[in-house]
Amino acid sequence: MSEATTPNPYAAPASDLQPSTQGGTPSIEEALARGYDFSIGDLLSESWNRVKGTKGIIIGGFVVFYVVLLAATFILGGVVGIFTALSENMLVMIVGEILISLLASALAYPFMAGINMVGIRRAADQPLSFNEIFSHFGRTVPLIITAVVMMLLVYLGMFLLLIPGIYLAVAYLLAIPLVVERGLSPWQALETSRKAITQHWFKVFGLFIVLGLIVMVSAIPLGIGLIWSIPLMVVAMGVLYRTIFGVLPAAQ
Repeated sequence: MSEATTPNPYAAPASDLQPSTQGGTPSIEEALARGYDFSIGDLLSESWNRVKGTKGIIIGGFVVFYVVLLAATFILGGVVGIFTALSENMLVMIVGEILISLLASALAYPFMAGINMVGIRRAADQPLSFNEIFSHFGRTVPLIITAVVMMLLVYLGMFLLLIPGIYLAVAYLLAIPLVVERGLSPWQALETSRKAITQHWFKVFGLFIVLGLIVMVSAIPLGIGLIWSIPLMVVAMGVLYRTIFGVLPAAQ
């Protein structure tokens, strides 16, 4: 007799949200099922204690990014201007503006994913590297898709009496790092972030209100305080992510 077993037709379907992970880190399903909690004060205190060692990487990353972005848009803008002048065709200018926007997006979202990962690595006491910020351009397409879908849904929510848009804007805060750190598809990342943050939506909302106020106040004295407040916000997001999902071991 054959020992092969017949699949149970009544069994629950297998999930594609990573049923198991490495190093004791919970899977996405386990993280959502176990729940979490945090204190805004404790999270900010831990984040502040972890800012040391990240300021140079994060601020340096922002400087390099904006220099590259300005140079790329300046060059492409110049080329578009030349072709527009030669052809005297408004269509050329419109296409050029679209290309510039696509270039900015192609640079911005992988960069922001890298910044998020610096905060997550710091929260998990993993080694930090300046290269982390610029090592996720291989996921440019899913990151852009995630961002576009997220913006469309948030704008739609804003149109529908505002409150749904505010809810989604907060609920989707961790979608971008989920695409990179866990390799989720855009929709999986959006839904996973929403389901997780909804468990303590008002606390997460309050956390980022406080962080936003800190950044605003720190910008008053000639922006000098941003050297500390921006890394604080990045690390705080990393600590929140770690609290909810855990962090996979860094690739060797």
